Amino acid sequence: MANTQANLLDYLAVLVKWRKLIAINFFIVCLIAAAFSLIMPQTYTAHTTILPPKEEGAMGISSFLRNLPIGGMGIGNVSDEANLFLAILNSRTMMESVVEKFDLVNRYKVKNIEKAILTLRDHVTFEITKEETITLSASATTKTFPTSAKREEARTTSRDMANFFIRRLDEINRQLKSEKARNDRLFIENRYHQNLEDLHRAEEAMKAFSQKNGAVALEAQIKAVIEVLAEMKARIISKEIDLKLQRSYLDETHPDYLRSKRELEEMNQKYAQIKRGSFDADDDLKNADVLLPIEKVPDLVTQYGRLLREFSLQMKLMEFLLPEYETAKIEEAKNTPTVQVLDEAVAPIKRSKPKRAIFVLLWGAVSLIITSAYAFGKEYLERLKNEDAQSHRQLSQLFSTVRRDFQRKKTRG
Repeated sequence: MANTQANLLDYLAVLVKWRKLIAINFFIVCLIAAAFSLIMPQTYTAHTTILPPKEEGAMGISSFLRNLPIGGMGIGNVSDEANLFLAILNSRTMMESVVEKFDLVNRYKVKNIEKAILTLRDHVTFEITKEETITLSASATTKTFPTSAKREEARTTSRDMANFFIRRLDEINRQLKSEKARNDRLFIENRYHQNLEDLHRAEEAMKAFSQKNGAVALEAQIKAVIEVLAEMKARIISKEIDLKLQRSYLDETHPDYLRSKRELEEMNQKYAQIKRGSFDADDDLKNADVLLPIEKVPDLVTQYGRLLREFSLQMKLMEFLLPEYETAKIEEAKNTPTVQVLDEAVAPIKRSKPKRAIFVLLWGAVSLIITSAYAFGKEYLERLKNEDAQSHRQLSQLFSTVRRDFQRKKTRG
């Protein structure tokens, strides 16, 4: 413990002994750093904020991930539209537009647009805040020995770059939405025209079926023929009963019996004709178009059901496709802004780099470390000279050798 205190006191004694050199070097380095900070390039950063974009659909993947108990694995709080905005802002198309607009190849003094894009990426940042707004920061740097005009030019450039990013974002996003809407419109339009053709074919098939089979209103016609047949069957049964009664008291050759028998035969014949749907030329049912042949009713019902099903399907498709088609045409023609700016970028007043106070203090701390190390080195050599002359001579010779080698290389260079 005593040795530790002694060493600490020795260190303090060295610092006190060399305090003037340490203090003078500190102030000189700080002054030089302060002066250098005035002539070195200065960077100004402008900021702009846009509102979170509205999602067009509620079934996006982000909506699904947001409802997961694990929070969407860290991405559930970012909407699909926000991710799309970030993708556009980071795209090569965007970067090339900014490089060409502000002639950054010459400004950054690089050889080609590729290096200009890489440098630009170091000068812009995009961030989604906790409030889910998107903040964009763009920086512009002056040359060495900046004048007030150069500083003002850097301020306005950073502002204009930030605002241009947002304007170009809106242009690209609108273009992408328009292309998507056009593709959707073309797809729906083709399907809509196909539906018109299918509906026309279904209508023609229904018309041909009606003309061929005389089916105007199939359900009503079937009901009518059943009613006619039922009524006629009832009359036939009644006539059969009446004929049996006449047979009980009349001879088979009696005129009344023969007349009743003939009437029963005619009624059975008409009943059979109605079931077949065939009538004689002088039949009073010849023009009864509503009476369908009962024997063909099952086939007619089956054919009619298929045709009606196809027709109903095409009508339902029409009811769905027509509004979608009109909506797609509206979306394609729509040219409204897609980006809402919350805070437009303004020319920054203060520089973002260098931080003069931090810069000066950093170099001041470096000077303290170097000067203190020099002081401790000198004290060590002095003590070594008094306590171990041989080691001091060896160390001095080593330093002299290193110094001569350095001077020789410097002379050759």
